[in-house]
Amino acid sequence: DNDNDSDILDADNGDKDDKQKATTNEQRPAPKPKPSTLAMTKLATCYLNGNGIDPNPNLGLAWLKAAHYHGDTNAAYKIATIYEYSQHNVEVDIYAAAKWFHAAATSGHVESMAEYAMCLELGCGVEQSDDEALDWYTRAAEQGHVTSNYSVGEMFEEARGGLPQSDTEAVLWYYKAAIMGDEGSMKALKRLSDIARIVLPGWAATLNE
Repeated sequence: DNDNDSDILDADNGDKDDKQKATTNEQRPAPKPKPSTLAMTKLATCYLNGNGIDPNPNLGLAWLKAAHYHGDTNAAYKIATIYEYSQHNVEVDIYAAAKWFHAAATSGHVESMAEYAMCLELGCGVEQSDDEALDWYTRAAEQGHVTSNYSVGEMFEEARGGLPQSDTEAVLWYYKAAIMGDEGSMKALKRLSDIARIVLPGWAATLNE
C-alpha cells in the first residue's frame, strides 16, 4: 500500500504560513486554481489501464488517493475495489481494502458503507464487530441501499449486533428491500409469511406474489 504519495499534487495541503501573510497595502495574489479531481481520476485511469502511457499501478493509485484527498468521494471506493479484487495487477490486500472502504464510507459513499459493514461483519481486514456492522448497514439502508436493508433485517431475525430478536422488525426491513427488487428479501418474507401477513397485510399482492 503506497500511502506515502504526498508528493503527488500537494496543492492546498501546505503553505499555511503563506496564506496567513497579510498584505495590507498590496494587492493580494490571485488564488491558486482548485485542483481538478476529474483530471486526477482520468490520469489515474491512464496509468492503471496503460492508456497512451506505460501502465504504472502505483502512480494510478497515487492519483486516485490525491483525488480522494481533494474531495472525490468515489476515488476511495475505486482504490478499495482495486485492493479487494486484485485489479490492474495490484496484489490483494484486505486490510487496505477495508481501510479505503472506510475512508469512502465516512465521506458519504453509500456503496462503501455497505462494503465496510460487510468487512466488519466478516472480520475481513478489520476486527469483527456485529455492532459496528449494524451501524454501517443501517446508515447505508437509510440512504436507499437495497441489500443493506436485508442485512439489517437478518440481524433482527438472528438477534445480532446487540439487537433483540424480532421477526416483526426483520419483516419490515426485508419488505423495504423486497420492494426494491431484492430476491433474498423476498425469500425471507415467504419464510416468515405468518408474521408478514400480520405485520404487512397484503404484502404478497403488493409484490405480485
